[in-house]
Amino acid sequence: MIVWLLLAIMAKLFAPSWNAVALDGDFEYLPATQTSVAGGRILDRAFTGTRARSSLVIVLAKDSDQWTAADRLLGLDILRRVYHRLAEVSWRRAERLQSGDLNPADAAVPIATQRWFDVASEALDQALEIDQQFYDLLGDRVPEAEVTDYEPRLAIAFWDRSQLATRLSPDAQTDTSLIVSDLEAAVVLRPDIATETKPVTERDLDAWKVLLDLYSWQDTVIGGQLKRPRAQIAVLTLSSELAATGNIELLEELQAIIDRCRDYQTEYLRVDELGPSQDLKVRITGSAAIGGQTLLAARSAITYTEWFTVAMILIILAVIYRAPLLVAVPLISIGVAVVTAMALVTMLTRASVFLEWAGLDLRVYTTSRIFVVVILFGAGTDYCLFLIARLREEAASHPWPVACTRALSNVSGALLGSAMTTIVGLGMLWFADFGKFHHTGPIIAICLSVGLLVCMTLTPALLRLLGPIVFWPTGITRESEQPKIQLLSTRDLYEGDSTKGKSLLNSGSRFWNFMAIALTRYPKWTLAAGWILLILPAIGGAVHEQSVTYNLAGQLDRLSSSRQGMSLLDRHFGVGELAPISVLALADRDQDEETMAKTRDRLAKLLYKTEGVRRVRTMSDPLGDFPPDRDMGLLSSDAWRRRTLQNHRLARLHFIAGEPEYTNRLLRLDVIVHVDPFSRDAADRLDVISSRIQKSFDNAKALTGTQWQLLYTGTTPSIVDLREVTLSDTRRIKLAVIVAVLAVLILVLRRTVLSIYLIMTVLLSYYATLGLTYYFFRFLDGPEFLGLDWKLPLFLFVILVAVGQDYNVYLVTRIMEERRRLGSLAAVRRAVARTGGIVTACGFVMAATFLSMTSSAWWPMLSGLFGAPVETTGTLQQTTLRGITELGFALGLGVLIDTLYVRTVLVPSFVVLHDRWRKNAT
Repeated sequence: MIVWLLLAIMAKLFAPSWNAVALDGDFEYLPATQTSVAGGRILDRAFTGTRARSSLVIVLAKDSDQWTAADRLLGLDILRRVYHRLAEVSWRRAERLQSGDLNPADAAVPIATQRWFDVASEALDQALEIDQQFYDLLGDRVPEAEVTDYEPRLAIAFWDRSQLATRLSPDAQTDTSLIVSDLEAAVVLRPDIATETKPVTERDLDAWKVLLDLYSWQDTVIGGQLKRPRAQIAVLTLSSELAATGNIELLEELQAIIDRCRDYQTEYLRVDELGPSQDLKVRITGSAAIGGQTLLAARSAITYTEWFTVAMILIILAVIYRAPLLVAVPLISIGVAVVTAMALVTMLTRASVFLEWAGLDLRVYTTSRIFVVVILFGAGTDYCLFLIARLREEAASHPWPVACTRALSNVSGALLGSAMTTIVGLGMLWFADFGKFHHTGPIIAICLSVGLLVCMTLTPALLRLLGPIVFWPTGITRESEQPKIQLLSTRDLYEGDSTKGKSLLNSGSRFWNFMAIALTRYPKWTLAAGWILLILPAIGGAVHEQSVTYNLAGQLDRLSSSRQGMSLLDRHFGVGELAPISVLALADRDQDEETMAKTRDRLAKLLYKTEGVRRVRTMSDPLGDFPPDRDMGLLSSDAWRRRTLQNHRLARLHFIAGEPEYTNRLLRLDVIVHVDPFSRDAADRLDVISSRIQKSFDNAKALTGTQWQLLYTGTTPSIVDLREVTLSDTRRIKLAVIVAVLAVLILVLRRTVLSIYLIMTVLLSYYATLGLTYYFFRFLDGPEFLGLDWKLPLFLFVILVAVGQDYNVYLVTRIMEERRRLGSLAAVRRAVARTGGIVTACGFVMAATFLSMTSSAWWPMLSGLFGAPVETTGTLQQTTLRGITELGFALGLGVLIDTLYVRTVLVPSFVVLHDRWRKNAT
């Protein structure tokens, strides 16, 4: 006991925290062989330092096309501040490159440094240009600004531009009139600016370090594509993945700017001017916003789940035992197990970074913590309940030390057998190709192994130390004082059972004695009716097993700000505009400029002829405004605009590889389709596009001899790869789990037919649970229901098949134990009567822990009805994570079906019939 307590204390003090080692995201953990992953790696190498992996989109939308002065002022105020941030972070990035802090390839330093200095210079020019428009529109109503690191912003912008120009133009012969003008303006607005303003390299810009560029409706070249009569957008491109934890801080910083601009309006607008502007919706969306809010939702779900898990177990134990010490013993044991197990996992994860060469490859994810907590608390409490229940039985007829020994000895086989089915079943996820599946199962299995060890060592030690007082105030009822209940009717059901069966036995509560007799009196009818009742929802589950959604935005509540923003974006622009299919064509050797241009134009013409393609963006046509059939004179305005677009920063950074190795080999085209990029229709369009392009290059190879490698990146290719990998994993893992759990059952029970039947019952339970869950959420969501979360079927299958066997193993091993001194029918009835109450209690504990995963969906709303404040992180309201809610509901429902129906009805009736068949056969 002392050893465990010391281990728990040391683990808490010295092990890294879960969040310190946890990873996030989905697409990042696809196998490297998938085309979207391979394409992403090509982009990483070809566009070193400039590749945008995600984006934030500021959407301003109205219900009408009448934009008031207040609306325009708000938009301009937001833009000028964000452009200034872009200038600051680009300038700092250039300085760090030049000083060697970022350590790029030596040959690339001058080019990359100048590139970011140019971005900083252009961004400052844009910010000050927007400042001019803002103050022209504002007139003479400029309010006094409190002096801070970023206020007055206009003074700092003039100062920064003068310092940057001085930094880039040290030559005395350079025209310094603009520098002098900017310095004078800065000093007029803030006289002490030279001494009080921090240099760019010392400003707090850590949250913004992933910002690569900003494109807005105010851009004179591309702005027309970013505004509509009722909406306008600004796109911030980021170097971080959509699920990077740093996106949360950036999202909060950007939301703070918007909130500050909203508040600033109250200082310079009259009340009558503010009123009409209230219908202007300002939302932040984009892949990074969805990823950031998903991370916040996951953390919120973890917090709610942990608190509600402990609360539910405390309540259930109090109701079951009504003895404070019996409540404390399991909670102390589980608490030690959770702390120790999670510390062991985080230490192994940290060590695997350095010992991957030795085969140690462990990763943990933010959402994995939920599974660890609920399964450890649920299964650990079950193990403690099994042990305590058997101890109560043994203490009724033996001295306390002997009772403790006998209880542990008699229950250890059932505990090991039930735990092994779960551990081995979850361990089969190791064979998955998808990284999240591959690592999550073994992590839970390791934690569960620690929990089992604690429950078989620390829990018995605590019980032995406390003595019979642990049952206070109820005490222990001696066997001679317990009521006697006859388990068999006066009519013998089989020959040979009558002598043993008619003895009076101590057999548990009257309810479970009645249930044991009633359910086994007509086993054929009971078995048939039991299966028929579950077959109907099971058919629905089998039909809809693959009716899942991969829509990342669909994970969030419909009221979340990023999902509202995505809805506005889709309504006014089409969500596909910001989620194109990127086609990458890589030649096996350098091509001349003419060949590259001809190949690019040939592909664009081919794609425009493909059904469902809205536009194609290339280096020749960066916005996709000029399809091949559009007439354009050499000196027309369209021709001039097209040439201007080709020289725009967007085109240079997005379509021209910065690394010389790829500059004359890599073609990049962005294809926008008419359908939702997350949909099956988009996947079908991608299949058509890829086959047509491949055929075109195959024909060209015969003429030129050049081999082109084709790769695809973007939302749709990633979703297609994710669907392909996870469906393949699901088929493989389901078979592996069934075989592994069946092997454990045969090893523990030594009954092949019975073991196969138990597997069939949990399969029935799985499909019935899946069907009921599907229909429940389809009813709940109505027309907005897109399908269950894509991770649900596999996690539900693995956990339900593995955990669901616990109670079956406990019941069947008790039947086998009783059969040594009773006939088969009496053994079944006695086992059901003896274990019914405790197994049901265990089932309720496990179901409650799983259902606690849904608490983040309903508790904030419920508490809000009673006036509790809505929980927020920074300036962002927390939201629920739909996938966790659905999975928690499904697992809780599945455990209840296993506990109350499969174990109570389907297993005892089959055992009776199976024993009768074996008896007749011999």
